[in-house]
Amino acid sequence: MPSKRPSLATSRAYTAVIFDFEGTLVNFQWQLEPAEEELRSAFARLGFSGKEFTRGNYATMWNAAADQLAPQGRMTELHQALGPVYDRWDFDALTRWAPRPGAAELLGRLATAGLRVGMVSNVGRGALAGALGRFEFAGWLLPVVARDDVTYMKPRAEGILRTLSDWQLAADEVLFVGDSRADVLGARAAGVPVAIIRGGECAETAFADIPPDHMISHLGELVDLVAGSNRASEGAGTVPPGPP
Repeated sequence: MPSKRPSLATSRAYTAVIFDFEGTLVNFQWQLEPAEEELRSAFARLGFSGKEFTRGNYATMWNAAADQLAPQGRMTELHQALGPVYDRWDFDALTRWAPRPGAAELLGRLATAGLRVGMVSNVGRGALAGALGRFEFAGWLLPVVARDDVTYMKPRAEGILRTLSDWQLAADEVLFVGDSRADVLGARAAGVPVAIIRGGECAETAFADIPPDHMISHLGELVDLVAGSNRASEGAGTVPPGPP
């Protein structure tokens, strides 16, 4: 006989879940190579130079620029100059995003069971708002922290820490769910356990030096993690596969 599905109302390992968006709840569609090439050129035209801009990715380039401009109170300049470039690639991805199987149902199940469910994403508000409505995610997620809401993108921990503060929860009560190295690094910086779902921005081999607490293949596996039945697997890097 199939085993009974765990109840989320009892014996929880976590009381809240923060989700990444692209690659986690939907497929990853940002065109990284051409987008980052355009962004490098745009940052160079603004006078930014150094290895952070010649070798960094879309998030670390932004963060390096913010390190210089935020102390001077000049973040509005950065948003005005670079925001439209990021937004254009967001909206390009929006034309191809599709939800992961069972994503909306999972969010609803977690929220109706009384867990806090939020989102911290490097995607901007414009494309994110359209996608959350289209895929019926919006009603379950509070807060939703987008790229425009923070000074620093993941892998910095700002958005995650803001969510913990909003919820008034300790870091070990919350599970972060993502798909990239930036998600692991951001969660680690915030002290939050992290689950990575395969098939997103980063290949599984990208996590060899920074293994997440859990590695999953399907969103449905989060039910067991949140309910606590797989708590013993923390640090192992693998979780038995669940239903798609």
